[in-house]
Amino acid sequence: MPLNPRLQLLFLFTVLVTGITAFAQQSFSTDPFVEQDDNRTPTWEETIDAFYSLAKACEYAHLMQVGQSDVGRPIHAFVLTLSAIDSLNLSGLQAMRQTSERLGLLINNAIHPGEPCGVDASVNWIRELIAHPGRMHSVLSTMDITVIPMYNIGGALNRNCCTRTNQNGPEMYGFRGNARNLDLNRDFIKMDSRNARSFVELFHSFSPDVLIDTHTSNGADYPYEMTLISTQPDKAGPALGVFIRDKMEPTLFASMLRRGIPTSPYVYLKGETPEDGIVGFLETPRYSTGYAVLFGCIGFTAEAHMLKPFATRVKATKAFIESIVEFMQMHSSDIKTVCAAEADRLRNVQSLPVRWERTAKSSPLSFEGFESKKEISSVTGELRLRYDRTRKWSKEIPFYNYYKSSAESLIPEFWVIPQAWRHVVDRLQCNGVTMRPVESDTTILLRTGKIYGFTSLPNPYEGHHVNKLDSVEWLVSLVQLFAGDWVIPSDQRNLRYLCEVLDPRGHDSFFAWNFFDSAMQQKEYFSGYVFEDTAAELLASDSLLRISFEYAKSSTPGLRENPQSQLDWLYRASPHYERTSNRYPVFMSVSNRK
Repeated sequence: MPLNPRLQLLFLFTVLVTGITAFAQQSFSTDPFVEQDDNRTPTWEETIDAFYSLAKACEYAHLMQVGQSDVGRPIHAFVLTLSAIDSLNLSGLQAMRQTSERLGLLINNAIHPGEPCGVDASVNWIRELIAHPGRMHSVLSTMDITVIPMYNIGGALNRNCCTRTNQNGPEMYGFRGNARNLDLNRDFIKMDSRNARSFVELFHSFSPDVLIDTHTSNGADYPYEMTLISTQPDKAGPALGVFIRDKMEPTLFASMLRRGIPTSPYVYLKGETPEDGIVGFLETPRYSTGYAVLFGCIGFTAEAHMLKPFATRVKATKAFIESIVEFMQMHSSDIKTVCAAEADRLRNVQSLPVRWERTAKSSPLSFEGFESKKEISSVTGELRLRYDRTRKWSKEIPFYNYYKSSAESLIPEFWVIPQAWRHVVDRLQCNGVTMRPVESDTTILLRTGKIYGFTSLPNPYEGHHVNKLDSVEWLVSLVQLFAGDWVIPSDQRNLRYLCEVLDPRGHDSFFAWNFFDSAMQQKEYFSGYVFEDTAAELLASDSLLRISFEYAKSSTPGLRENPQSQLDWLYRASPHYERTSNRYPVFMSVSNRK
């Protein structure tokens, strides 16, 4: 028997409401970005889809491809700006920034995809921002914002449950290494990955004033949900460093406290537990923030604590983004002033530090921790460390965050690098370094460096056998140059980058990353039975050589007892020995910068 029209309408309405409710519940429960007590994080595909939807939902939002990753998938950038962007590529982004007087904020997520807090936090924060147009306009009137949704795509696609052994969720996440098994947060100088090249090109196109790199910590147990690595103030320079230490850090910590998330400097232990004090992390240019400061950008690595629930870490990361944005809004003119002061300083310096060492100086830091104890391990039968979360302590501990220069680079009028070192030239050019080619073959006087000893790591580290320099001696010599070799003037905005990558003493110089190893090899040798006669003739005809040889035998341990070593000594002192062995293949002008 058919239903009457009213009952039919009621039935259809009930079905429709039930369906909509079920869809809404399903959508909410499967949304990988919702802020709830959830232990999931999105895949790369879900992340890009979410940012694409955000871009469609807001006229000031743009999603663009900015380069490739080692796994063959594109790296995206999500841009929020009040300005029009003529073309959704790096050229369009650069043109927009060149005419913008606003600050630039760059957020980099999932450089370690097993630490995905920033992915969820960024989407949740942007959703809220777009949902409140008045607040969004207030923010964007001060700054242009670029977010890298997922930087290490190869690692993100290598999704698993278990490689982050010490971490409390999420259920599934990516892997630390990228498609080439590189740690991308060690690759900003050496640029072995396509990811790094894409980042560098984006970085210079967008030209940020502040960088946030989102991470999850390893290490000790303590109550803090968020810890922070700031650009090391002493290394940042006298203009930026004072601002970071005296103004920016205290304001950010106070802001996080107001948001109910007490925050500590990164817990990099001096001893076994925090009671012994913590050490300021020296983020050299291999790291994102150490790289960024070479170009006057203030960097922060947000380290949410690994043992807190994933949803808690996401909220803490989002709160830190909000604290940075709030600071940039309130102190926009201060940031512009201090960045301009740093740029002015670099235009006038005659030398720059390229290496730092920590001093014994410390400052008191109010810190909360968990009591620790040693007990017998049920696994090994030996003593093990255990933190007791039911017993907190609060006291001042020493914070060792003062560094001094241990190597200073005198700045020449120009550097010269032969075109043969194209892999280095390519990286310099990618970083916007200005250079001009030598027009014709020529021979000129230049300062040349003689490398006196270095040691290489026995095992590869991030694809390289890293070198530790003993010493370098600079001499003035005639150098043969060829048309197409490169002259690099020091009068350019990338000066600090140039000093730290071209001075072999730099923590992350191209020499340290063994880009110049082939120049450290002797190529010509001698046969002892032939050189015996040549050596005798040299000694007979050169009295000074003869005296020097006798002195060397008497003063050098083991030389008198070793005939082969004696021949080698004479060979090196003779005109037959190649003068380019161990010669550092980056030359400097004889005169320094005025």
